[in-house]
Formats: sequence, structure tokens, C-alpha cells
Amino acid sequence: MPVIPADVKYEERFIGPLTIKQSIYAGVAGAICLYIYIFTDLSFILKIILIFIFGGLGLGFAIGNLDIYLMSFLSFARSKKISSWLSPDAQNLMNIRDIRADTVFTKDGNALAIIKITPINFGMLSRDDQDSVIYGFLEFLNTINFPIQIVMKSVNLDIGDYLSALKRRIEERDDKISLAYYEHFATYMGDFIKETRINDRLFYIVVPGKKHWDERQVLRDLDIRCRNIMSALSFSGITSKRLNTQQLLNLYASYFTETYYIDEEFISAVTMYKKLWKAPESKASGITQEVIS
Repeated sequence: MPVIPADVKYEERFIGPLTIKQSIYAGVAGAICLYIYIFTDLSFILKIILIFIFGGLGLGFAIGNLDIYLMSFLSFARSKKISSWLSPDAQNLMNIRDIRADTVFTKDGNALAIIKITPINFGMLSRDDQDSVIYGFLEFLNTINFPIQIVMKSVNLDIGDYLSALKRRIEERDDKISLAYYEHFATYMGDFIKETRINDRLFYIVVPGKKHWDERQVLRDLDIRCRNIMSALSFSGITSKRLNTQQLLNLYASYFTETYYIDEEFISAVTMYKKLWKAPESKASGITQEVIS
């Protein structure tokens, strides 16, 4: 079966293969080059240079989509480059009116819920388990009758809990040789993650709510949608949970402030500093390793 591209767009051709817009760009550039060559008293070399410049610009606008790149650059130049989480510019950018009741309310009247997904290592599964995951995911797609958005976020890799648990098991066996190997292993992993800048990836599903004049009805419908999605994902062995209000605030704030992802939370540098002093020594060492990494 032939594949039909989704981005096919018909445009009327005006001069040969050129569209109306491309023909206008080419005509204007040609007229300028002709005027420079015939009606100016410049030297021949200067005429050639100017004709080459305007001719190149005409080709760029007519064929190379230079106008689109120029508009994108001007839009980027006028946009805000630096903004804080609490600034009005950031709020306008995100289009958020309020975050409460485990829901994000946007300024255009929509309500959103976010589900955090715990991915599985598909390559490590057996063939039968892989087939079960695929069929379960197909069932998940068939149950969706509304648009969703899948978001991936890269965060710092946290192996503090893994190293702490490994160290506890070694200490329980009172194996000094294994403990020495562990110290070398922990140092190596910390340096390796720091040098190679390894990141972990978090996955989220953004679920929209139905528009309704009654906010309570919107929240009920949104909760039903989230439960249906999480139930459908469970058939593929994928665990998921809906983010609460505080987790939503932390998630959005993490895009504007330097945070550390520890224990399924985005923690600021100030909170990290407090944890270092309040946590037990063993826990603090794990957090310190995360900060260094």
C-alpha cells in the first residue's frame, strides 16, 4: 500500500516550477539586478558584485526559504531568553492560570492532568513477554478516544540509592574485600557519570479534560480518563501514577530553575543543602554523591 505523506500541501505554480511567492521574489531580485546593470553608472566590477549579492538573496528567498529562516530569527531575537519561575513572562509562556486539585488549569479554559510513566526494559524481555507488551500497548491505544501528549524529560542520573543499598548488603556480610571493590566501583561510577554527563529520562503523559461549565464535572471526567489510561498501561506491565499538585509545581519549576531529581522529586539547590544537614550520614553521603554527579 503506498504511503501518503501527512504534510502534503498544494500550491499553484506561476512561472515554471515556481509558486506565486517564489516568482515574486525572483522577479523583484531580477528587476533590481537589471536596474543595477543598465541604469547605474557604477564600475563594471561593482555592478557584478551587487548583482551577485541581490541575485543570491533572490535565490535564497525564492528557493531556499530564506524568508522563513529570517522570520524565525527575528522572532527568536525578540523573545525572552532569561526568565524566572515566578515572573509574568514565564507564566505567559506556559499559559498556566492555576495548579490545584492535582490539575493544571490553563488560561484558555482547558484542564490538564499529568501521568508519570515508569518505563520497562523492552530489550531484556523474552519474546513472549515482548509480544504481551505489544498487544497490551495496542489495547491501550484502542482505548484512547481523545488526544494525549507524551513528554520526555532528561534529568541527572541518580544512582545514590542503588549504591547505598549495595553498600548495606556488603556490610551485612562483613566482607572487607567486597567493600574495597565497592569503594572503587562507587568512585568509578561517580566519575564516569560526571565526565560523560549521563542523564536519565522521565516519561509523562499529558491528559486533557473535557470542557464544561462545572469545574467539579471537569475534575471527575479527568480523573476517569487518568484511571482508564493507567489501567490500560498496566496490561503492558507499565506502572504509572498521576502527579499531585506539589509534584506538578515541581515539574514545571524544574524547567526554569536548577534542580536535582532525587526520590522522584525535583529538589532545588537550597533544599538539597538542607537535606545534607538534616539527613542521616548514610543518606547524606548518597545525596552528596548525586550533587557531585
